[in-house]
Amino acid sequence: MSGSAGGAAIVEGLFERRGVRVEVRDLVKIYRRGRLEVQALRGVTASFEPGTITSVMGPSGSGKTTLLNLIGGVDRPTGGSILFGDQRLEVLSDEELDRHRLLNVGFIFQSINLVPSLTARENVELPMILAGLPAGERAGRALQLLRAVGLEDRADHYPEELSGGEQQRVAIAVALANDPPVILADEPTAELDYEAARGVVDLLAHLARGVGKTVVVTTHDPRVAVRTDRIVRLEDGRIIGEYTPLELEAHPQPLGGGESHSLAELVRARIAALEAEIERVEEAAMRGEIPLRRAARRIVELEESIRALKELLSSMGG
Repeated sequence: MSGSAGGAAIVEGLFERRGVRVEVRDLVKIYRRGRLEVQALRGVTASFEPGTITSVMGPSGSGKTTLLNLIGGVDRPTGGSILFGDQRLEVLSDEELDRHRLLNVGFIFQSINLVPSLTARENVELPMILAGLPAGERAGRALQLLRAVGLEDRADHYPEELSGGEQQRVAIAVALANDPPVILADEPTAELDYEAARGVVDLLAHLARGVGKTVVVTTHDPRVAVRTDRIVRLEDGRIIGEYTPLELEAHPQPLGGGESHSLAELVRARIAALEAEIERVEEAAMRGEIPLRRAARRIVELEESIRALKELLSSMGG
């Protein structure tokens, strides 16, 4: 298979396993801490199809990460069922779930979980070692995966020697090491600048549409959502809307609080939030709570994100 995504080449024969349909039915998750009970999911029913990329949006605490953890077998539901292809996850033993996560799910996190003492190539090899792939095959496949994400020339660099965007692309290569049918990405662009974020989203979209994987992304970022096939809106543990980016713009949907918001309004709200964050960073720097150099760097990142969002708004005629 050949093609490109975000400047990365998809190598012939690198991915052989297509995505599978994932369906959750009446999914409930309750966390208990002593007498305290938190209901993170309240009867969620949804499906995710192979060859598509779906974004799950919602405020912090809405249940987005919990949903991904249940689909990926990281956690078990309190109630309901999870159908992963023809396999029901809630009936698997702990050992079977461990194997399922290793072979069938690629996880990409907001906090980039690379092993700092390993090079990029060694990080990519690690899941293959756990899966029992022979050393000769591991080395060649790791380099192919790094080539697929445009980082073959950084194979022997340690994470601290890579930019944030490069680290996230290595993390994607790690997630793809065992050719999983399903890719789950939890806020994968949250700490990235505009160009790096666009490259990551382009690559994830190509894995869905070009390679046929099932890709689910949680995000607060309209720049991510607008590039996906479908948006699922989650709020207070419930799905309150499902639509395409075009449907959201053409027919505003109720997103909570009884109000309707178009995609342009979501973008404007994100811009306002970033502008407010710039003010908080400036005030913290003036009080000496964070170093001036770090504050300046963060402000530049936020301004770049605002610029990109304003360009997106302009393209929508907003």
